[in-house]
Amino acid sequence: MKIALVYARVSTDEQAEEGKSIETQIKLATKWTKDNGYVIAENGIYKDEGKSATTLNRQALKDMLARCIGDEHIDIVLVQDTDRLARNTLDHLTIKSILKKKEIQLISISQPMLDDSPEGTLVDTIIASVNAFFSQLTGRKVSKVLEEKAQMGWYPGGRPPIGYKNIENPNPESTLDEKIIAIDQSTAPYVKKMFEMYLTNSFNVQQIADWLNKKGVKSVNGLLLAPSTVDNYLKNKFYIGEFQWAGKNYKGKHEKLIDDELFYKVQDLLTERNQNASRKRIHNFLLSGFVYCSKCGSRFWAERHTKKGVTYDHYYCSNCKTGTYTDVVKLEKKVEKLFQKIELSKEYSKEIMDKALAMIKDLRENTDVEKSKLTLRKNQIEKALKDLEDERFLYKTVTDEKYQSISSRYEKNIADIEDDISKLGLDKSKKIKSLDELLRLAENIGLAYFEAKPGLKRIYLKMFFKKIYISEGKIIKYDLSDEVNDLIKNGSVRVRQNGLALLDSNQKPFR
Repeated sequence: MKIALVYARVSTDEQAEEGKSIETQIKLATKWTKDNGYVIAENGIYKDEGKSATTLNRQALKDMLARCIGDEHIDIVLVQDTDRLARNTLDHLTIKSILKKKEIQLISISQPMLDDSPEGTLVDTIIASVNAFFSQLTGRKVSKVLEEKAQMGWYPGGRPPIGYKNIENPNPESTLDEKIIAIDQSTAPYVKKMFEMYLTNSFNVQQIADWLNKKGVKSVNGLLLAPSTVDNYLKNKFYIGEFQWAGKNYKGKHEKLIDDELFYKVQDLLTERNQNASRKRIHNFLLSGFVYCSKCGSRFWAERHTKKGVTYDHYYCSNCKTGTYTDVVKLEKKVEKLFQKIELSKEYSKEIMDKALAMIKDLRENTDVEKSKLTLRKNQIEKALKDLEDERFLYKTVTDEKYQSISSRYEKNIADIEDDISKLGLDKSKKIKSLDELLRLAENIGLAYFEAKPGLKRIYLKMFFKKIYISEGKIIKYDLSDEVNDLIKNGSVRVRQNGLALLDSNQKPFR
């Protein structure tokens, strides 16, 4: 008998939704196992109640994955649908990778097309991306509330730096300032001493970190303080009553811990100490991690050099070095031509296009539902505003002061909803654009890669290649990804060689 584990999750906002309860998920999973010849392992049902899927830090999920790693008898992990498991694409693929290493299959009851075939893996990745998209819609609403708190002058970012702590506000004005920031008398003296020590120019950040650690002062995460952490504290404007949130600067209502004069003197000293330090520039090179030396097998590195005002970008073998320097632009052009050799069968292209189009349809429908909810709410508030106007100007039953207070709140709510509707349309457009990129890939891989932006090109590189071997600036051979090799075997993908040596994962010529 094959053994199954069941994972069920519900977030706080979903508690009352029909078909989303923990009990419903377990009931569906139990029926599925009986119908398909599986048995649920003893203590094999893992439940995370009131937990968001945007993080892997869920106790039941971690317990289930630990059991998958340690119990060789588990055959499958069963969920109602993939967004129960994760709403973040990277987290979703991370979980799948863990299960795959233990040869455990992930099965979604409501998404039977998500099998372990290359086609199923592709669709699974798309759905994980859509789950992440809808999670971002929910996250945007939360961000809006946090932004309002920041505008009030209260830091919304969770735990403040050492020297401060979160407390219950004894006199809150609204739900936004029920928790505020106050000075932590147990650590505040050490923060002041840290600034004073650095200003003497007799201590560096390493020495200050050592002193704080000896005094038992820990980071907000309960860890020993590193020199880089001390450096960040010394630059943090939170200590002079300011903070940054979502890329914007705010004047905080929390009490200053360091006076402006001391803080800016320390900034001047930090600048003076660092002004002559040479910092290596970091650049993003498209082929990093994919190109290797055909002679020794070492990974190619990339560097930027400037000589007489002219900038040179090169890939090179970190082991052989001499004779391996290759112009970045020229090599990336050769990889573009390599993608032109990859062709999808007509049948496989149609299958991908059909599934992508189905995803676009679902996306549109879900967006329309969300838009309808927002529009209904807007109409309700507009009616309430009209009734309020009648009460003030027609029936004279509401004072001017009360009218001004309520009407301004209604108008702000309407503006916020209109903003949400506008952003909803933009988010839908972005997601449809991503799915359109998938369609373009199915139609013509070479053209899709050529027109893609660097981030998408990296995804395509990972999708199709493990390693690309270089010699004297030329592509000598390459290893295809396991997924592409599987698609070649079943006839879904063809790669025209034109003299290049094509290797499989075992370093043997592929025929």
